[in-house]
Amino acid sequence: MIFVINRAWAPGAGDQATYDATRMYWKVGATTRERAVYALGVAGGVVRGAYRIESWHSGDAKGRWGFHGVPAPELHVVGTSVERLAPPRGAANPVRLYLDGIPPSEQQPVGVIARELNVEPLARIMYGQRELFHSNFLAWFFDALPELADAVFRDLSVDIEDDATRHRHVERERENLDLVLHWPDAAPLVIENKVFSLPEANQLHEYRAKTARWKGAASQHVLLSMSSPREPIDGWNYLSYQDLAERIDVALGDVEAEGYEIETIRRYSRVVRLLSALLDTTVVHSPSESTWLDSAELAEIDSSQTRTALRKLRARRVQTVLAAEGPGVGWTEAAISHGHPLVGWRRHISVDGVEIQAGWQYQEGQFRLCAVLPHLSGRSVADRQAREAFASEHPELFDLTSLSDILASPDSDAKPRGHFGHFAPDFVYRYVKVPDQSVQGLIDATHAVNSSLESIGAAVHGRPMSG
Repeated sequence: MIFVINRAWAPGAGDQATYDATRMYWKVGATTRERAVYALGVAGGVVRGAYRIESWHSGDAKGRWGFHGVPAPELHVVGTSVERLAPPRGAANPVRLYLDGIPPSEQQPVGVIARELNVEPLARIMYGQRELFHSNFLAWFFDALPELADAVFRDLSVDIEDDATRHRHVERERENLDLVLHWPDAAPLVIENKVFSLPEANQLHEYRAKTARWKGAASQHVLLSMSSPREPIDGWNYLSYQDLAERIDVALGDVEAEGYEIETIRRYSRVVRLLSALLDTTVVHSPSESTWLDSAELAEIDSSQTRTALRKLRARRVQTVLAAEGPGVGWTEAAISHGHPLVGWRRHISVDGVEIQAGWQYQEGQFRLCAVLPHLSGRSVADRQAREAFASEHPELFDLTSLSDILASPDSDAKPRGHFGHFAPDFVYRYVKVPDQSVQGLIDATHAVNSSLESIGAAVHGRPMSG
């Protein structure tokens, strides 16, 4: 059973409050009470509590029932989205029954989300602007609906002595900071907004240093982002876009008035939820997944910029997994090059007394063993010939045969045949075609390539290489 607890639940609610909001009181028939095994409390389309039902008891109102239960961690659903299953907002009955189990999704997530986003006017405006759109929209929200906006943002700041000389207003792009919210009786609230890009600690430290020089009360700092930082960042509180949507929905629950502005903020909350769900598809849930997102599903998204941003974010997430599961030496990379995502790993190695970089790249169905040769950098024909000669003298750097059991390659024949590929000014490679490599395959390949380079280093120098 799913119980919608939007009005009774609020962000930050404890375990007991979530349990109480879920368990009582509902219009539930005798057959349902007899058959139901689990109950989920859902707010904002996300499971907040999951319980195994042990007994039922009647409430004060006729026909309403509550249950006694215990947490059900075995379901592994708390924090996950079930928006496709929950009753639509405003439905008369906030209860959904799935007594025969949860039905499987009939369509692929990206396609479903993309089609829903494509019919949202605000999403169409958002495409191509991303952070700019959200910052401008939230600035409008703060000005146009002050009471509602204060219910969403005010508790993220701290109280200070009221000063009649200060007035409530919002600043945009002050010293490159996205938003600064001001109240007469609260510290300025700085909001740095990230949608498709991942938070960078160095940038946030620089921004905080800027606000430290501002006159008046010390600012409070909020990182509003679709993706959480890799670790807590000193002086910044993380607010996910999903949490923002929940705050908006909770605040809207107390609003009886309707109108263009209210409906606009409702639609914005929906767009944020859909966008959050879309970005969740880039998360690496299992190393057995394919490295890249499905191109056919991405084609459902009208915006080419959004498709590219999702591919880049997926590459960054794969990079994070590679860094965590790799050999602990060298470095990983993730980027978009010529419109296609790539990930890779390299490390330093000394060959013939010259320090180079060696490793691999995976892009557009090619798994490349590569070397970067700074000492032969250049764009002339002679420079290219020198790099070709160096690579020919060290074929062990480009030996793909040892990876045949790891790479899901239908064609083990290394290319280009008889010579090497080049990216000016210093990149040399050979590759095999690997159209659909898993993340685990890339992890295994990283360890295998590193072991090979360790052997090459030992053979050349009689000692292991430095990372």
